[in-house]
Amino acid sequence: MIFQQILAEREVKVRSLAKIVSGTHVAEQLQEAWEEILEVDYFPIFKLAADILSELSGNAGIDDLLKTLATSALRITRKRAALKHDLMGRIYHRLLADAKFFGAYYTTVPAATLLLRLTLDPVYSTVDWSSPEDIQNVRIGDLACGTGTLLKAALEAIVDNHVHARAKSGQLPELQSVHSALVEEGLYGLDVIPFAIHLAASALAMHEPDVRFQNMQLYTLPLSGVGSQTRLGSLELISGRTIPLQADLFGSPLGATRMTGAGGITQKIEVPLLDLCVMNPPFTRSVGGNLLFGNLPKKERSRMQNELKKVVRSKHLSANITAGLGSVFTAIGHSLVKPNGHLALVLPRALLSGVAWEPTRQLIGKYYYLRYVIVSNQPGHWAFSENSNYSECLIVARRLEESEKAGTTKFINLWRKPGSSTEAVPLADAIREAEGSFLGRSAGTEELTTDSTKFGEVVLAPAAQIKAGQWSEEAAFAQTELCRTAYYLRRGRMYIPRKGLIGNIPMTPLGQLGELGPDRRDIHDGFKLSASKSAYPALWGHNTESVQQIEQTPNRFLSALTKAKKGRHLRDPKLLWSRAGRLLIAERLWLDTIRTLAVRLNDPVLSNTWWPVAVSDSKKIAAEDAEKILAIWLNSTFGVISLIAARVDTRGPWIELKKPLLESIPVLEPAGLGKKQLKTLVDAYNDLADKDLSSLPEIDNDSVRADIDAAIMQAFGFSVSSKILRELMAEEPLVVGARTLEGARDESSWDASVDSLS
Repeated sequence: MIFQQILAEREVKVRSLAKIVSGTHVAEQLQEAWEEILEVDYFPIFKLAADILSELSGNAGIDDLLKTLATSALRITRKRAALKHDLMGRIYHRLLADAKFFGAYYTTVPAATLLLRLTLDPVYSTVDWSSPEDIQNVRIGDLACGTGTLLKAALEAIVDNHVHARAKSGQLPELQSVHSALVEEGLYGLDVIPFAIHLAASALAMHEPDVRFQNMQLYTLPLSGVGSQTRLGSLELISGRTIPLQADLFGSPLGATRMTGAGGITQKIEVPLLDLCVMNPPFTRSVGGNLLFGNLPKKERSRMQNELKKVVRSKHLSANITAGLGSVFTAIGHSLVKPNGHLALVLPRALLSGVAWEPTRQLIGKYYYLRYVIVSNQPGHWAFSENSNYSECLIVARRLEESEKAGTTKFINLWRKPGSSTEAVPLADAIREAEGSFLGRSAGTEELTTDSTKFGEVVLAPAAQIKAGQWSEEAAFAQTELCRTAYYLRRGRMYIPRKGLIGNIPMTPLGQLGELGPDRRDIHDGFKLSASKSAYPALWGHNTESVQQIEQTPNRFLSALTKAKKGRHLRDPKLLWSRAGRLLIAERLWLDTIRTLAVRLNDPVLSNTWWPVAVSDSKKIAAEDAEKILAIWLNSTFGVISLIAARVDTRGPWIELKKPLLESIPVLEPAGLGKKQLKTLVDAYNDLADKDLSSLPEIDNDSVRADIDAAIMQAFGFSVSSKILRELMAEEPLVVGARTLEGARDESSWDASVDSLS
């Protein structure tokens, strides 16, 4: 309807929307008008709509409903600036029913604007943006384009660059030439959902409706595991830049469908080398029920998953399927980007620290200058995608020329996301101009503000650190001072805001002190819950209302399995039990309700929600005392900061502490303490282990946590209070913000869901 009204303003043969809906038989009149438009052009926009009207005509009340839609369409077309917004994307995001199974959570308009404004910064481009001829040679691709939100944002950023460049030279912009060049030749969009591609075509055309287009580089790619042909959509680009036309079992063409002004043409596709590959790839992973290709039947999905594993392995792709399709798409995008070209990505925030994401970090660190990493710490707004509450990040990386060295990376810790494109544009300018602050400095915070509104803080990371795959420290917290505290703790130095560095403390990787026990999947493959007391005690679940003290007792017992569960391998219960421990560290936790991050029992146990740590005896200290000291440290404000900084983000305050990261996290080294220090900390455990800890949002008023901190400071002779750290933690959005927005949780049901996932 919107497009019809736009065309009616300049095409005499096109009937106006207002005239049609003012009469009777509105559905029939609209269908006739759209059939007339189809005789001229605009097949991608009007053919499907005409078919829908054909089905609806004659239904009771349809004319009144169409008049209601027409009223909205006319209101929008009166505001021509509204047409440059991503209307198609917003409608699609609202209506999409299968987002979970497609992994199709599409980028919000403000996030897309911010990402592309930063990426297409003229400073990092050799393109003469004043020249339509130069712009005609630019190639931008989105391998999972959905409704074209990111392509549209790229188009807007380039048009803006063109306007600024022409203004500097005193020339008028050539908007129609730029738009025509980009829409017909420059913007490549691929997706497996046909109606998404139709909407992408509409969105791009509507940006400059006075320009007619003949061709668009938008393609629907087949996704299928039926018959002898397994088709993987855009993922087939793993094998090269060309996806050939093939046939299905019945001889029908099975290949890419290209959108043109006259309709769809089935053909092969060849993606050129790109100046920019921009994507918000599907997030589905191969764990937790394996939803890779989750929109398809299980049998078909299984074939496609196996085919993907085989291709990734045979092509030696720098990706890990366990991390999800985003890792694979990133590696494919890399293969298409020219030297000096860019990757601009919306990915799970787990990229920054997740073990499965390490190949992706290594790939970008080796071949790219990682210019920006942007994360959101706004409570309840952890994502940059529509209708998603998963934690995400924005990545801008420029591919290095041969022998070129990368520069410093800016980490943008947003306290507040831009709420509109109008806010995103000046925010992008502020990010470009911000100097940032290194954590290795003794102090300093770079605030990110526009018009007196604080959007966040900017932290810098050296290129060597990025190349080594260490991406998490600078984005550990919203507050730079907490990031700096965690940074120095990892290096065995005590930092207190306002006071600076106050001294050194002996630290060692946790894995050096003992062995971390089996994960929950292994436990479920070797045991089941017992209704009576058995030889295998356990600490089962993690209900924060019942687990409030550091010292705990077993709450369930396990029974060893005699045969494997269906579809699983039987684990040796004796081997599993040999890795039981008395010190346990939380595995998954809600930061806004958690009280104890580590607990200790008098006897070894196994668990489904805690990592057992079998601490080893040493010549200097017994394992029992070492466990007590570690339990005190891990529940101190310093230990809490260290553990949270080592997390893998999942969904805002719901985080994971993965075994490989825990094994490498530095903790207080009991064997490095003097006798007086040992006694002070063991005495603190004996005095405080049975006292109730408050939840982390109440850490600033937690007298038990304050006593734990005081014991640590006393042991090392530091005469400084740690109160400022507890106050900062009580303000950290990840810790406190979600409780206000999301309310209390039924943690017993969460424990049950953990078991069902296992």
